[in-house]
Amino acid sequence: MASIKKLPNGTYQATIYAGRDANGKFLRKYVTKPTLKECKAAAREIEQELEDGKFIHVGNTRVTAWVDKWLEINKERLSPSTYALYKTYQKLHYTPFFSRFKLNQLSEIHIKEFMNSKQKDLTNASVRRIMSTLKRILEDALKHKSPARDIKLPKAEKYQPKVPTENEMQLIHDAVKGTRDEPIILLAAWCGLRRGEIFALKWNDVNWKEGTLRVDESYCITEECEYVDKRPKSENGLRQVVVPAYLLGLLENLRKPKEKKKKKGQENIVELNQGKDEKADHRIFDMRPDSYSSYFAELVREKELPQIRFHDLRHYHASWLYARGVPDQYAAQRLGHDIQILKTIYQHLGLDRKAEIDDNIRHMFDNPKIQEDQEKAQE
Repeated sequence: MASIKKLPNGTYQATIYAGRDANGKFLRKYVTKPTLKECKAAAREIEQELEDGKFIHVGNTRVTAWVDKWLEINKERLSPSTYALYKTYQKLHYTPFFSRFKLNQLSEIHIKEFMNSKQKDLTNASVRRIMSTLKRILEDALKHKSPARDIKLPKAEKYQPKVPTENEMQLIHDAVKGTRDEPIILLAAWCGLRRGEIFALKWNDVNWKEGTLRVDESYCITEECEYVDKRPKSENGLRQVVVPAYLLGLLENLRKPKEKKKKKGQENIVELNQGKDEKADHRIFDMRPDSYSSYFAELVREKELPQIRFHDLRHYHASWLYARGVPDQYAAQRLGHDIQILKTIYQHLGLDRKAEIDDNIRHMFDNPKIQEDQEKAQE
């Protein structure tokens, strides 16, 4: 049973007995709340956790050990890619700096020193991600006593997506025409597929008769840094996407048997190299998504193309649909979103029909005949 006392500042502090450590020393957990009612409720919650075996007394635990424990506890609710990213944070950032610290030794100055050391080599965006994750991990261990609680993160750098114009998209297309990159880039720009969705495509996902693609998987990285096929997080990601005829033709050419000449000394002998579609479940593009993103960035530099990320090709498709007045419901389904997320993306890209609609309403009664009828009605 917790013991509660009123502190000189008017708040209430509960002391909860949490067992003994390896040396037989009593372990106690303290919780402070503004009112007696809140303090009792918080104490009961901790006592219930103790009873259920869920409470972990972490004060004497090394920071790196707690991060490992936190990752283990939260593994099932984190996506494989997020889990792998947090493991990288632990290996490259948290362990080198915090390996000598126990949780109860950490102070705000240590957290600030860590953040300052990261800002010397990393962008504000990277430091924000590393720090926000650290704050979350420490908060779960130390609650309101976390030394990172009041640390202000570096100012967010507002990202402005670079959406290719029609002319810029034509430049990109011309630069890759006839290469292996053409269908990959057009699947993003003309069909709005995500990177992982493109590299998860298999030959049996193509409906040649209907001219559509079945999008039901994404090629994602696991905590072991290996890529696996994974179902979308929501039902919106499962969809059939109509493919422009030109792009469907490119895919058709990829699966056609190709002529392959024999080695020197075997003149005029040609064999057919059957494409990867011998098995319908073979991937259309057999490569890692992250490798292709790096390759695409290098391609943009070498060809002196508009400075965009691969994901911006998907933004291009969203803006293309918007500019042509494609209904939001259809656009959302094609992109694998719900309506609200689609509207958020439109706002993110600076696309907004409100001004256009407002202007149309202002002038909807500018017809001279309507004005004349209004004037007569007023007489």
